[in-house]
Amino acid sequence: MTQADPEDQDYQSRRQFAALFQEAPMCMALLHGPGHVVEFVNPGYLRLVGERDLVGRRLADVLGDAATQGYVHLLDQVFRDGLPYAANGARYVVQAEPGTATVERYVDFVFQPVRARSGAVSGVLVLGSDVTERVLGERRRDALARLTDALRDLRTPEDITWCAARILGETLGASRAGFGLVGAAGDTVHIDRDWCADGVESVAGAIDLRQFGHFVGELRANRPVVVEDAGADPRTADVADALAALGASAFVNLPVVEDEQLVALVFVNATAPRDWSPQDLALVREVAERTHTASQRLRTEIALAASEAMFRTMTNAMPQMVWSTLPDGFHDYYNDPWYEFTGMVPGSTDGVHWADVFHPEDRDRAWSAWRHSLATGDTYEIQYRLRDRHGNYRWVLGRALPVRDDGGAIVRWMGTCTDIDDQKMAENALRLANQRKDDFLAMLAHELRNPLAPISTAAQVLRLRQNDAAYAARAGEIIERQVRHMTELVDDLLDVSRVTRGLVQMAREPVELGAVVDSAVEQVRPLIEARHHALAVDVPDVPVFVAGDRTRLVQAVSNLLNNAAKYTQQHGSLRVALLVQDGRASMSVADNGSGIPPGLLPHVFDLFTQGERTPDRSQGGLGLGLTLVKSIAGLHGGSVTADSEGQGQGSVFTIALPTIAAPALETPAGTAAPAAAGAFRLLRIAVVDDNRDAGASLAAALEAQGHTVAFFDDAEALLADSGPAADAYILDIGLPRIDGYQLARALRQRLASRDALLIALTGYGQAHDFTLSKGAGFDHHLVKPASLEQLERILVGWSAIPGRTH
Repeated sequence: MTQADPEDQDYQSRRQFAALFQEAPMCMALLHGPGHVVEFVNPGYLRLVGERDLVGRRLADVLGDAATQGYVHLLDQVFRDGLPYAANGARYVVQAEPGTATVERYVDFVFQPVRARSGAVSGVLVLGSDVTERVLGERRRDALARLTDALRDLRTPEDITWCAARILGETLGASRAGFGLVGAAGDTVHIDRDWCADGVESVAGAIDLRQFGHFVGELRANRPVVVEDAGADPRTADVADALAALGASAFVNLPVVEDEQLVALVFVNATAPRDWSPQDLALVREVAERTHTASQRLRTEIALAASEAMFRTMTNAMPQMVWSTLPDGFHDYYNDPWYEFTGMVPGSTDGVHWADVFHPEDRDRAWSAWRHSLATGDTYEIQYRLRDRHGNYRWVLGRALPVRDDGGAIVRWMGTCTDIDDQKMAENALRLANQRKDDFLAMLAHELRNPLAPISTAAQVLRLRQNDAAYAARAGEIIERQVRHMTELVDDLLDVSRVTRGLVQMAREPVELGAVVDSAVEQVRPLIEARHHALAVDVPDVPVFVAGDRTRLVQAVSNLLNNAAKYTQQHGSLRVALLVQDGRASMSVADNGSGIPPGLLPHVFDLFTQGERTPDRSQGGLGLGLTLVKSIAGLHGGSVTADSEGQGQGSVFTIALPTIAAPALETPAGTAAPAAAGAFRLLRIAVVDDNRDAGASLAAALEAQGHTVAFFDDAEALLADSGPAADAYILDIGLPRIDGYQLARALRQRLASRDALLIALTGYGQAHDFTLSKGAGFDHHLVKPASLEQLERILVGWSAIPGRTH
């Protein structure tokens, strides 16, 4: 070791120079010779490297950390080359005392060569400033800036916490850093991913904090846990070896508390004991707060995005059009069905442009209702027409409700539009049908009262003029004629009900349409002649055949011809024509009568539809004929149409049916001789009807024809009668207690009445009623009011068979 001679003038000069820096705040040391023997150090230098005995000793011997960090090598270079060396913010890790924690320092320094009078380098002057606070401050600011930049681009909370851990660990020179979620019990940390320095193992997973010290209570109390030396700290001394094995001989645990509950933990580890400065702890706290805020914000954004995606999925899956507005009514959202319905470009109906697709007649009304709801917060509900993608307007139900915050303030409006056009049309059709039904019932009441009036009058006059045989005959004709008219009305009602509901079995046999036209004309001719109409019939010479039911086809044509005769003024012109073209036959009935208004023409075949009626009801009828015609044509695979130029322009009705080939002619095998009619015999007849007037009047009529008649008003009375058995029983069906079906079965089981004639006379006239009566044992089923002629034919026919009477 080469030491300076105290008597050397150069040495004295150096000492005097160094003495100037004795009280300087900077670090200063004077080194001599190539061995860098310490001649002088000021207090600032000792504060940097620690209180040591340095003077007179080689620097490498007393500051081994300077040698290992390369500073002695730099001194050798300066001494050898004679050139100064300077550095800013150089890192210098120093151990103030052996066995204590190392301290990281940052220094601005210069190594300046010192020359003797001869000019040769004799030593090195070390001048420096401890800039640790400045460097660390810059590094902390840089770390926070990098964290801010990183948080801007990261899209998952996991990426945010790991990036923050990396920046924190690198900035503090730590061995490990990370974030963990604390379990409900407050003593277990779940670490998804931690940052580790090279050579340090990860501790990701679940960690029981109680295994690494006695500090959980401090964390729960929201106090940071700072351990500078695990072996020396009483909280961790007993687990120091375990901590050292994990590279955590020193550590900082910073709690994150929400609502007085420990929810998370920020941790920083160091492999060796370390003095954690207040600035270190401030950086940990700042990074933790920023990371927690960013993570929470991102979680909120992710939850909001997921909620919005779910909302859009739900609204797009709904059949309704869904829309939403701001509190002031500005529309800012529509679901896909809205754009699919309207055909508008997405976004084009935002704001107030939604009104562009409203029907002009509904726009002001919808705006008024919407402004009222915005002003009052009332539910918005209105029906209006929207233009669809094809340019058609359809009825929708618009409805919106306000969305309010906890304070009751409206933050948004949520609304829907539901396509109700089909329902609206159905309601309108139902309303019209109901109106037609009411009109029909009023007209039906009028039609039924008309025959009842002369019947009632005739009955009253008969009571007053009991001995007037001539008037009695006229009254009988009046009553018979009016009853026949009422029967026709009721039959029409029942007939149209059965046909329109498909309850009538249509025959399928060859029918010649020329004969159908002739039969229809024959039926209506009395009315035609009574109204003095001119009738033209145009039927081809060649027979035209269809497959169908002759009776029903005659009924359809006669209904059309009957309408033409009724609704054409007297002395009018009627024309019936039969044409064949392209395998279809057309039977048309034309007149020059009252015609059909354009508004009624599409509905003339609907049930309960009639043209305008006058109070006198001069045409009469129930308006069921055209409905019946349409049903009959449809059941034959055909159709019927109506044409008219308007009121007073006459009308043309045409039935179109598919034709078939003419059937082969059959040669008659012979002519059957008519059965010889037996002689008519008077009968014993039992009449059972709970309507005493109806039963008694029928019994009186039969007695007038010479029959012996017994009348009973219920089944029990008949069954209890001990008189002779009857030849024929005329039974009502709707009897009390024991109905007509049960009574018929009982009579068939009795020996005396087993072969008697059973006739059902009832108001029930549906197809299934005929089936039930046949199954009960009735021979005939007549619907009230049955004519006496029809009843007499049945009685005569039955009595004419030998052996039928008692």
